[in-house]
Amino acid sequence: MVRPAEERDVAFLVWVMVEAATSHLDRCVWDSLLGTRSEETRAVLASVATSSTPHWCHLDRFLVAEIDGEPVAAASSYDPATEGNDPLAEAVLQALAPSAPSSDRLEAIIERAGVLDGCTPKPYADAWAIENVAVVPAYRSRGLVDELFEAIIADVRRRGREHVQIMCLDGNVRAQRAWERNGFEVRATYRSRGFQELYGCGGLDLLVRQP
Repeated sequence: MVRPAEERDVAFLVWVMVEAATSHLDRCVWDSLLGTRSEETRAVLASVATSSTPHWCHLDRFLVAEIDGEPVAAASSYDPATEGNDPLAEAVLQALAPSAPSSDRLEAIIERAGVLDGCTPKPYADAWAIENVAVVPAYRSRGLVDELFEAIIADVRRRGREHVQIMCLDGNVRAQRAWERNGFEVRATYRSRGFQELYGCGGLDLLVRQP
């Protein structure tokens, strides 16, 4: 069963966000971006998921796939024009505020975010976006990603959007195969040495399909 995420899912959604941002890498992109250890990263993401501003990591943007009443997969979808990185950055800074990070630490985060942004494909024309896709390992290869995509793309059709987009970290072969199996094609490839040094892979690919 695929359903909208609820507040009781926050811990699971944090796992999804970490898993999606780790993929085939040695370290989660969120850890590298924030300069945090896993526990602090997860606390930040839990706060971000319940922030007052909607964005692509907010629980209201997620669908959850259940088996026997347990969440086993999820994906977020959102409008890149209004729920993209700017409101997410605001939510992250609010989540960090209680720990009162130093100006040097904030400067370092902003610098690393700049490297990430420089390798992030710009939104496709009139596109709805998918992000944060992950499946619990024991439930992979059961078509759960396909079910989530089917539900999201049906919603995109109702919205009348011309395209659906999704990103993929360079080298994440398993994810790219799943995206392509669902009709997505690579339309843009972004690479940089700085991204490789900071995040452990060359950059990001943008895949697009019509709904």
